[in-house]
Amino acid sequence: MNSFTDFFSKDRILSFIRKWYIFILLSLIYIPFIVLIIISFNGESSRGNIVTNITGNLTGVNYINLFKNDEFLNSLFNTFLVVIVVVPVSVCVAIFTCLGMWYSKKRITKFTKGISSGNISIPEIITGISLAIFYSIVWIPLGLDFGYATVVISHISFCIPYAIVAIYPRIMSLKVSLVNASNDLGASKTRTFMKVILPYLSPSIISASIIVTAMSFDDFVITSLVNGNFQTISTSIYLSAKGIKAWIVTFGAILVMLFFAGSVIIALRKIIVEKRKEGRKCGFK
Repeated sequence: MNSFTDFFSKDRILSFIRKWYIFILLSLIYIPFIVLIIISFNGESSRGNIVTNITGNLTGVNYINLFKNDEFLNSLFNTFLVVIVVVPVSVCVAIFTCLGMWYSKKRITKFTKGISSGNISIPEIITGISLAIFYSIVWIPLGLDFGYATVVISHISFCIPYAIVAIYPRIMSLKVSLVNASNDLGASKTRTFMKVILPYLSPSIISASIIVTAMSFDDFVITSLVNGNFQTISTSIYLSAKGIKAWIVTFGAILVMLFFAGSVIIALRKIIVEKRKEGRKCGFK
């Protein structure tokens, strides 16, 4: 009895949790993704739905059929058409907004930042309904229909605040002395922006671009209210009825594998950079 109670003592339990907590947590997060990848190698039913039973007869037929599926290709193409416009426009507007905040007084900066942060906290369904009503009042009377243009404008409107939040901390750490030094050397405002400010903001610009791409690529709620007959990946996935289509699971598995590969590459790169720094320090010593 004593050995049993000793085995399940408080100290042993806490020690187990400390050692295995991260592993258990990561397992709960990533096991569903691993299952998704495995199931993506199953076949599909006569209706085009994925076969969820893991029988051991795994094939790559879904990956071959994926790029023959017109529904997937059309929605993917439409999504890229949206993203290639939304990302540069949203990021450019965010850059100049943050630059204006940097030059402005604290009150204006706080006001603009508050509006941007507040817009993020508004539920997407409210934003989508507001945009749909706006288009019904302004867009439709002009003889224009819901479609590509309304989706692009809507995505830009809700992506700009996210880009501002990503760029703002970086630009607020920009030292005035750098800009003044460039001006003292005779550089114009445009040249100062291109040679000093923009390179300084490049890490946050990349982060903002990734965030906006993910937001635009993933959005369904707002898109479904303003898209008309224009279908993106998100609307095609959410509107699929009567089972989970094989192309949806396969495409999701590809995204997960790309994410895993990217994470591994980034982690390895950090390790290599740190080892090089340590090597330089040792060599310097």
